[in-house]
Parts: sequence; C-alpha cells; structure tokens
Amino acid sequence: MPTAEFGVDRASPRRARAFVSRLLSAHDVPDDATEIAVLLVSELVTNAVLHARTTCAVSVEVDDSGLVRVAVHDGSSTRPRLRRPHHGAATGRGLVYVDRLARRWGSTPSPHGKTVWFELEPTATFGGARAE
Repeated sequence: MPTAEFGVDRASPRRARAFVSRLLSAHDVPDDATEIAVLLVSELVTNAVLHARTTCAVSVEVDDSGLVRVAVHDGSSTRPRLRRPHHGAATGRGLVYVDRLARRWGSTPSPHGKTVWFELEPTATFGGARAE
C-alpha cells in the first residue's frame, strides 16, 4: 500500500492532497471520487498537524472493485470526535465532512498513536458514512 510521511507544518495538507490525487489518478479513479478523497485527506492531515502535533503517514489503497481506502496515522492516542460546530465556528468541521461524504470511516488505536481512515466507493452515491 503506497504511503507517504508528512511533517508538522502548514504545507503537509497540500502535499497530502497532491499525493492522494496522483495515486488515485494512476488507478483511474473517477474525478468526483478523487476530489472527495483529496478534500477528506486534507481534513485528516490538518487534524494531525493541529491536534496531534506529530508527523503523520498517509496510505492509499484501491481494491479490485474500485473501493478507495485512505488512512492517516499520527502519533496521538486521542481518538477523533465528531462535533457539530455552531454556525460561526472557524474550526471543527473536518470530521463532519468525512462523516457525510465517506462510505465508512473510523479510527483504530495503535501502540504509537492512531489511524483515522475512510472509504469511498467511486461507483456509488456518496454520503451517509458511519463511524466505526
């Protein structure tokens, strides 16, 4: 599974978007699914930079059926929490986007932090994710 590491800096979300876009393009993933994956990985990497404050690793997998799975591992053991920010809030919407646009998403603890992942089915209607 292709993986790239990103530092704790403001450029990491942009670099992660480029990494995911390049890989999904190579797998002929439809543009709409690629755009959603790029948005969602940007949100998860931003969370790693702002909240975990550790480097993160982004992994991308496309299986034979076209299912896209993107995972972001960081060094924090704090599990993500889906919030419902008020209308004027400047932050807190990243996981709302993941929850609404991904087929499924979740978080898996590890000895050295956690992995937050999401799945997209390029041939299906997006939305209605359930956290696991």
